[in-house]
Amino acid sequence: MVRKLFLVAVLFALCAVPVFSQAIPKDTLVVGVDTGIIVDLEPARAYEDITNLVIWQIYDNLITFEDTFNVIEPGLAESWEASSDGLTWTFHLRKGAKFHSGNEVTADAVVFSFTRALALNFAPIWMLDQYIPSAENVKKIDDYTVAITTSVPLSEGLMGAIMGVQGICAVLDPSVVEAHKTADDPWANKWLQFHDAGSGPYKLIEWAPNDRVSMQRFDDYWGGPAKTKNVIFLDIPERAQQRLALESGTIDLALNLLPEAIEEFKNEEGFNVYEIPAWGITYVAMNCGMKPFDNPLVRKAVKYAINYDAIINGIMKGAAVVGETFIPVGIPGHLDATPYHQDVQKAKDLLAQAGYPDGFTTQILCQPTSPRREIAAQVQQDLAAVGIKAEITQLVSAQMYTLYRAQKHNIIVAGWGVDYGHGDSLVKPFAHCCSTGSDAPVRQLAWRNMYSNCDLTALIDATETELNEEKKLEMYKQIQQVILDDGPYAILYYPLNQYVANDSVKGFVPMNSISYIKLDKVYKE
Repeated sequence: MVRKLFLVAVLFALCAVPVFSQAIPKDTLVVGVDTGIIVDLEPARAYEDITNLVIWQIYDNLITFEDTFNVIEPGLAESWEASSDGLTWTFHLRKGAKFHSGNEVTADAVVFSFTRALALNFAPIWMLDQYIPSAENVKKIDDYTVAITTSVPLSEGLMGAIMGVQGICAVLDPSVVEAHKTADDPWANKWLQFHDAGSGPYKLIEWAPNDRVSMQRFDDYWGGPAKTKNVIFLDIPERAQQRLALESGTIDLALNLLPEAIEEFKNEEGFNVYEIPAWGITYVAMNCGMKPFDNPLVRKAVKYAINYDAIINGIMKGAAVVGETFIPVGIPGHLDATPYHQDVQKAKDLLAQAGYPDGFTTQILCQPTSPRREIAAQVQQDLAAVGIKAEITQLVSAQMYTLYRAQKHNIIVAGWGVDYGHGDSLVKPFAHCCSTGSDAPVRQLAWRNMYSNCDLTALIDATETELNEEKKLEMYKQIQQVILDDGPYAILYYPLNQYVANDSVKGFVPMNSISYIKLDKVYKE
């Protein structure tokens, strides 16, 4: 009944005078976003950005991030320390932290939550069980102390990145889960698809699929009450409609706008534009197992042939930034190096040195969707300028990636996302290339492109057990430099996260990953 009254009150306010920003109550923040990707709100299954964004408001982790991924902040754990061998991390919980039920957050809840996530074994679990493979690795020391033992030593930065993953590392209220379990659903998975058992700054009021997610402030939050009483994620899948909703005052903040709208809002009074490089990589890759891409000079020639500016400012309309290394801006370990730019003569000289003075013919695979098909066309045009004749083949994602995983491509235009905020999540797929096993992390991009550098693989293996965080990050930079010079990728750009808010909205902090945006410090004047 309380939930229904809350929704009626807010909806009445939103619909009463939809053309004025005053239509939204001052204590309510309405965010326009495409919520269609949300499958459910079960934290152990949360993988998509928007799902994670919701989870991040209603659940807490042992650690958190406030405005950067370079600094680990206390969450439910107010402090922690590692054993001398780096295998066991001991977390000291803050006393008095409460779940939304009023129950206290204790070590039992932490052990229960990790046990539950591992038992459910949903898709995101690999991020956790690659280092914490069993519930036996998570032990209660006393009511406010938990020891977590990992399969390999972890540096503090890598530990924080893993413990900070939303959903699978969120801490749940055991009593609430127990109260809603059934014989065929012992972890209350079905109930949690639409309800919460968290301790975060907001309580879930309702998720209405393809309509809205409504949340209300949890006044007993350990970090202090959120500055805004109500938050609503309003489903507006069409980006043009989000713009109209923002201009009319139906929403306070838009998360999915077209680049053209972003540029116009920059010159429009009454709005603030927020931009930050996103956790994403768009790249061109070459199959080193097929001639002529087995020759590093040819790979370098392709990198110099591409007109990066035309892609970023033309095709992407400025909704991207130059990025040529595989750890994006904002992630610890990023190498800030952009040596490649279009140089037609240099590309021709490199091809001549490689034995291809007249160029060659090849094929570019891409998806039949924007902007990938436009990027492929630009690359085709750029390669033609240096004597390389490329035929474009457009395939739907399932067909294209089947060929890619089978190493049956010449050149491909593709993208990659970031799973967690540390270079560890990227060095393996982009550069680990000498595994003979079937382990997924080491049979991904470098393997698909048949790139072979076993010395580099050995360096990557060494990073995994390096406990000195500063040294580990320097090793990541060495790995990126090798791939930059010799690897199979021409990394084109990092996309921008672009958001626009009414200028009455204060305290909004954009993050490199939309998953980690926090709204409890946001308020309206």
